[in-house]
Amino acid sequence: MIHADWMKQFACPVCLDRAGCEKCGVRTGGHDVCMKSYAERVACACGGPNKRALEHRGEGFYCSCCLTRYPYGPSHDYVDLLPRTDVGRVSHYADEEFQERLGVREGEPVLSAGVKARMVSRMLGLKRGDAVLDLGSGAGKFAGHFARQGASVCGVDMAPFFLKSAIDSVSLVVGDIRRLPLRNGATSRAYSLDVLEHLDEAGVREVLVEARRAVTKDGKIFVYTHAMESSKIASFQRGVNHLAKRLGRMGLVDSDKEAMRKSDHINAIRSHEHFDEIAKSAGLRVKERAYYNVFAKAVVEDLALKVLEQRQRKKAVGAPSNAEARDKAAGSHIVGRVAPSSSALFVARGLTRLLMLDVALFGKVRTGPFFGVLSPI
Repeated sequence: MIHADWMKQFACPVCLDRAGCEKCGVRTGGHDVCMKSYAERVACACGGPNKRALEHRGEGFYCSCCLTRYPYGPSHDYVDLLPRTDVGRVSHYADEEFQERLGVREGEPVLSAGVKARMVSRMLGLKRGDAVLDLGSGAGKFAGHFARQGASVCGVDMAPFFLKSAIDSVSLVVGDIRRLPLRNGATSRAYSLDVLEHLDEAGVREVLVEARRAVTKDGKIFVYTHAMESSKIASFQRGVNHLAKRLGRMGLVDSDKEAMRKSDHINAIRSHEHFDEIAKSAGLRVKERAYYNVFAKAVVEDLALKVLEQRQRKKAVGAPSNAEARDKAAGSHIVGRVAPSSSALFVARGLTRLLMLDVALFGKVRTGPFFGVLSPI
């Protein structure tokens, strides 16, 4: 579902308007000017030129500057606004087999994902009717969740693999958040969850520059990522992780899935001060920060539930799931296993409230993982 209000904000990912301040404005030149001076112009202290608006033509969109046509995906489920030029390293998450092995489920975010969703709502102050941008939306689990709560959500991700619930409720864009295909000031709220650790320092800065450009002057950007720091509490989680690996070698838990999820982490953010410096260079300042020391999560989600999940998996070996059959029938761009039962969801919601204690009790104890709110300078 592509919402008309978001459609009006679609822009060419690589082309900029000529208008700008004395430093970033240009008077002459064609598309070659966009290509040669993009990085300098878009990062200008004035906020940079606007991106070239796309024209809606038939089965897609058209840029009058670079003459590129950007098509809809299957059944108009999403719009393909990926740059047609190389802008850097591509994550494993853009691989279909990788997405299938992750095994994302339909349904609301729960457990640590539920903690992150609650922190987004709390720290951004989300309300019904808000326009919200999901930077690196993945299959659209979080985007779909906020859409069900009444927000108008646009999810942007490089991989064209989405949950059916997200397709039905979210404006989905296949795009590179280092070249965000949206006009300036397209939204007042944006968030990025578990994305920045996959990028090098230059990539982190590019994403923050694009996010700053896409939000209004009084807008807010939420990030969840981590710096390469630790706390004494984190030593407990490392101990649980070592135990989980030992249990994995014994076949009692599936430790490969977590290792796969983190397989292409670059972890370019050395410290919180380093992140503040990158943000400042992108025209942003960190207004609020809460740390995510995990104690309850380590015991409940990283250990106990993994043991239980492995037991259930062994019982179900050889039985094709309803989700697998549905996905094959629906199309390869639709992913996701069936949502948990109502009783399982009830228990998961209770455990999510338990995991929120990690933030309530240890949110001020400095460590690597953190929730942050940034605003334009």
